[in-house]
Amino acid sequence: MRKISGNTVIVTISISLLLFLIQWLIRVDSYFLSDPLVKMIQTISLWKQGWSTESIIYPAKEIDPDFLFSPFNEGFVFLNNNRFIGQYPIALTFLYSLFGFLPFSILPYFNILFLFVFLRLLTKNSIQIPTLVIVTLGTVVFPLLIDFSENGPFILLSGYGYIYLWKAYLTDQKQDWLLGNLFLGISLWFRLEGVLFFLSIQITIGLIQVFIKKEPILKKLHPVRFLVFAAILSLFLLWNTYSYSHPLGTRHLTNFGNSDKTFYDQMKIFLSMVFTYPRSNGWSFGFFLQSPIFIYAILKLRKVQITTNLNLLFHLLIVPIYLLIAGLTSPNDGITLTGRYLVVTVFPLSFILNEQMNELRKNKWILYPIYVWMFLFSFLIIAIFYFSSIELKKLRTELKTFQSPLIVTTNELISGGFGLDLIDKKVICVRRENLLDYFEKNLQRTLPKEFTILTIGKESNKNQAEKNLFTSLLVRSEKSGYNCSREERTARILGKTCIKSNE
Repeated sequence: MRKISGNTVIVTISISLLLFLIQWLIRVDSYFLSDPLVKMIQTISLWKQGWSTESIIYPAKEIDPDFLFSPFNEGFVFLNNNRFIGQYPIALTFLYSLFGFLPFSILPYFNILFLFVFLRLLTKNSIQIPTLVIVTLGTVVFPLLIDFSENGPFILLSGYGYIYLWKAYLTDQKQDWLLGNLFLGISLWFRLEGVLFFLSIQITIGLIQVFIKKEPILKKLHPVRFLVFAAILSLFLLWNTYSYSHPLGTRHLTNFGNSDKTFYDQMKIFLSMVFTYPRSNGWSFGFFLQSPIFIYAILKLRKVQITTNLNLLFHLLIVPIYLLIAGLTSPNDGITLTGRYLVVTVFPLSFILNEQMNELRKNKWILYPIYVWMFLFSFLIIAIFYFSSIELKKLRTELKTFQSPLIVTTNELISGGFGLDLIDKKVICVRRENLLDYFEKNLQRTLPKEFTILTIGKESNKNQAEKNLFTSLLVRSEKSGYNCSREERTARILGKTCIKSNE
């Protein structure tokens, strides 16, 4: 561990401030859509209910007692033990709910602190400035810290766990084993990849000891190497079994629903995470597609360099072992930033790149195009965040036009567009034809005085089914004794207000 230079401190602060600037431009204090929205709603719900229940506050429960009309994406929420909960870990919800005395809109800016400590962790372990910039701005790390998620604490905890287990591998000090176990053990409460990462590190250490150092494995297999992690993992499994009736908890219950995946399906997931894979709506952003410099650094390693440098060998072996385990076990590829499942590999890859940086600089004609490619990729991802935030702001402005006490939508984009207002506002999403009978039944049971049905205003071939659903909702409402003649339009939303007829 070396003394940190003044230039390194300046770079660390500058990168942290850059994240703040991008968050401010994107307005992450209001950028709540899809999974970040569910995560924040979970956090607010836990705070407002005094940690008495994990159930999400749902103002429209009266008209939707079976939770079939959730305004959120169906893949992110589900009913469990009579609770309406999200698939995201209780550790995330609990951690941020402790700061409920602050405005919830500022919580996403906490990622600046996680990024700053992440940078300090790398610099304290001799990572040079060029490597630091590449690892932060040229990988999936930076975009993962833009919006509200569990990625910040997970990356930091897994990083500290990796560093301490690396030191334990070098020195066999009890304190390092315990701290590495502790940090990686806590990390798995945020993301299950913590288990895979710990397993990869332990397999790597075992392989080096048995096949390189020729040491008996049983002699080195001391409980201090895994006991703390095993205890935390056991507690995690017991908590999930008690709370959700499954040892792997909410992540498993939602992500592993498709149990009939073939080997070919799993290979597509693996390729999507590592590089890319074509989809009907575009190509995915795999980890090494965004950051090919790591592959270049590994290819430039010399055989002598690997066999004589067991420190470097440690970092190198972990990467393929983790890729293999993650590729075989991941339930999906993350859909958008697919490389996020591999984010923990930035730690061993940082040390490999740092070791090879002087060698890579000898061929600038290859290195500089890679730099341009990586930073263009990061710029593209940030641009997607920025323009989607603009569209979300426009949608929210239009939705303010509709002030009905109950809002009925035909898709989750509209219902989710209400953002954090969903904590107080009655919004339901009738997303399929097979929910119409349930809607009509509960409408006749509750008889609200007024409600507004919202759908996409522009009609096209792609949304014809949604238009038919909108028409069916109007017909069912009028059949139940409502007058739905009043119409309101905005640039992209069509609304029909239904008022109870006085008969």
